[in-house]
Amino acid sequence: MITLKVRNYEVGKLIGEASKFRIYLGNDDDKQVVMKVAKTFEDGDSLAEEASWFNVLRAFIAQVTEMQEKSGEASSHYEWLFANLLSSFLEPSQKDRRINIFEVADTDFGQLIPLPKLRTKTEVDARTSVWILGRLLKIYSFYELLAVSGDNPVIRYANFSPGDYLIGPERHRLIYYNHSGAMADVVATNCVKAIAQFISEWVVIENDPAEQEYYQLLEDFATNGRVTCEEAHAELYQLIGELWGIQYHPFTYRDQDTSRWKTMNEEE
Repeated sequence: MITLKVRNYEVGKLIGEASKFRIYLGNDDDKQVVMKVAKTFEDGDSLAEEASWFNVLRAFIAQVTEMQEKSGEASSHYEWLFANLLSSFLEPSQKDRRINIFEVADTDFGQLIPLPKLRTKTEVDARTSVWILGRLLKIYSFYELLAVSGDNPVIRYANFSPGDYLIGPERHRLIYYNHSGAMADVVATNCVKAIAQFISEWVVIENDPAEQEYYQLLEDFATNGRVTCEEAHAELYQLIGELWGIQYHPFTYRDQDTSRWKTMNEEE
């Protein structure tokens, strides 16, 4: 069997495709990576833009991590929320098409599922939807923190597209690994609305007072948004602390058009 290698990366199976690039699993020694390969030389421009975006994110994650270590503050683990760009290059053996190489921290790509795929196949319970919503708001709060660090009132929010995310249900991983564009704004209203609407269309709310109260907040987010994602994130967890306490809840779901709930548990 002939194995295709690009530089030091072994190219594996095709796992996805967009209009301007294909996505492959790959390996670098024993480390699993994702390889995005432009379809043409001209299509490489979109991957170059993506590489620039992820380089900015990586540098700021390192800066925040260093500051937290020096101050003794608990780590925010932003590196768990964003894929890390290992390399971006024009490959002569592929007609100078651009290739972006990504890794993820503390897990591997084989344990991750495209968020839209899971959304299409399942419905989730209220407390499962909480941590997914919380992860999304934390990611968008990071963009606000990045803007504040540069004294910039205009924040570059990534466009909210579920296809830009991978999810690891058992370990509560949600990872931003694809850049489909960004928008500049001074408030997070539209971002919070879009995120909350996505969650509200996925979650199943039972006839339980705590779940009903949570859903009221979710609907409020979807209707009114918030000035910042940081504000929405803090408000969410204040309510959740009052309703259920802050603790691990296994990914609890049911397949579409079924009634039996199942779990994916970190300890299983």
